[in-house]
Amino acid sequence: MKIFMTLIALVYALMAVDAESAAMELDYQESYQTALAKAKKENKNLMLVVVQDPCPYCGKLVDNTLSDPEVKKALEGYVGVIIDKKGKMPKQFHTSMVPMTFFIDTKTEKAAWESLGYAKKARFLDDVKTANEELKK
Repeated sequence: MKIFMTLIALVYALMAVDAESAAMELDYQESYQTALAKAKKENKNLMLVVVQDPCPYCGKLVDNTLSDPEVKKALEGYVGVIIDKKGKMPKQFHTSMVPMTFFIDTKTEKAAWESLGYAKKARFLDDVKTANEELKK
């Protein structure tokens, strides 16, 4: 039983993700303000991903979905920023649920679309499509 519990803890730890490592892995920003300035300069929108360590679903979102080449291509119109739930971010994006993804209009700094939880590639691509439609309005 002790070995089984140790294995479960190890798997859980491997699936977890910290914001700094995820930002580095995905080439995302770690600061909302830095990402916002970059997005405005590049005339792009902002995608904010809120994670927490430990969170196996956050790890799956980073490792399985956001790392996928098709998803990366779909997100070319965004500057990505990934922040720990306890990190510094605007109050309007604080959330008790993770992972949470906000697709943000850089002009208004308001979320045009929100995606709660881990999303596999197909659902995430649908979220990106919906966010793009909402941002055009």
